[in-house]
Amino acid sequence: MQTPKWLPFLALMLCVSSAFAQNMQSNGKDNRELLRMGLYPPDIIMRQQERLGITPDQRKRIATLVRDFQGEVTELQWSLPSEQQKLHGLLNEQKVDADAAMAQAKQVLSMESEFKLAHFELLIAIKNELTLAQVEQLDSAIRRRLSDRRP
Repeated sequence: MQTPKWLPFLALMLCVSSAFAQNMQSNGKDNRELLRMGLYPPDIIMRQQERLGITPDQRKRIATLVRDFQGEVTELQWSLPSEQQKLHGLLNEQKVDADAAMAQAKQVLSMESEFKLAHFELLIAIKNELTLAQVEQLDSAIRRRLSDRRP
């Protein structure tokens, strides 16, 4: 069986998407994308909590959301590299078993998707903990910061 021409492209896309999944929470560029979508990573809320007037109850609920998220994705974060290595091994064979490689690719993509969905669920829940005034204050600060960076 001949190796499909799209298989190397798939491998590249998997590497890119897995890097995104692993760094989604800490990467500044990804944070900017989330902010443009109207979602606020917890580290930004934490740094701005005094200015935003985050109440002790809000702080407690947000901290609980973050802890729950971390508990939910910990197994994924440990398992994903192993599954990616398996895929890498399959793709590095002289003759790639396309069926096995595709099955493994689906496994990796499924895990990455699960991580991303959990992350979006967290960010939406955090936004829902904020008051309208807090959201407006965040949006205003973000617009101001983004406009300061433009030449």
